[in-house]
Amino acid sequence: MSTFEALVLGAVQGLTEFIPISSSGHLVLVPEALGWDEPGLAFDVLLHAGSLIALLIYFSGDLLDLARGFFSRDQSARRMVFLLLIGTVPAAFVGVAFGDFFEEQFADAEAAAYQLLITAVILVGAEQAVHFHRKRTARTGVALRTMEDLRGPDAVAIGVAQAISILPGISRSGATIGTGLALSVERDDAARFAFLLAIPALIGATLVKLPDLAGGSLGLAAGVGGFLASLVTSYGAIWGLIRYLKNRTLYPFAIYCVIATFVFLALI
Repeated sequence: MSTFEALVLGAVQGLTEFIPISSSGHLVLVPEALGWDEPGLAFDVLLHAGSLIALLIYFSGDLLDLARGFFSRDQSARRMVFLLLIGTVPAAFVGVAFGDFFEEQFADAEAAAYQLLITAVILVGAEQAVHFHRKRTARTGVALRTMEDLRGPDAVAIGVAQAISILPGISRSGATIGTGLALSVERDDAARFAFLLAIPALIGATLVKLPDLAGGSLGLAAGVGGFLASLVTSYGAIWGLIRYLKNRTLYPFAIYCVIATFVFLALI
């Protein structure tokens, strides 16, 4: 793999991991469309590590507050930690129980392209749910929910969405944020919880794949370049999406997923 290819794929990973258009799908489809060799598991580990570190940096304040609150017996902090833990269970279970099945899906670029359409449907459905909840709020005066209003069943539902998004082409952020919106959570709070929930999932995925890093033959320049590109673009994507969602919709991302499906199908 050339350094240029590594930089491109690192940027693709960073942007699409958090912008709701599916990083796993793009990491399957972009090399296939451009005729590049598959990057390999070692490179995949580095890219996900870059995204994970970006999350930890961006949410460092939140994580420190949760840790301090948890050890000082703050009930709100302990409840949030509990919600994140139970929200992680579905993806952990599916990853362990059906890991071989999901690994096989990453070899099917055509299926990944079609699964982008599922992401588009999720995003449109989430926006329709937001429209419904806004109308209800105007009619009844019942405000939309914040992260503080989330309960166990909400975390499980968002966790199930995260588990489904292991399939390439189905966006993790799209599925988890979309589920939060469907549960009448405010846009930016849905995004924040979804990103916090991604931290244990990315830690688990990185640790599971870590042995592959030792057996890889990735060059130093390509490895460092891909890692840094993923780190920087991941941070930018998190920062931008949380601000974007304060008063804008997911429809542009749904449109992109539909267009990308047919573009990739034409190229692969």
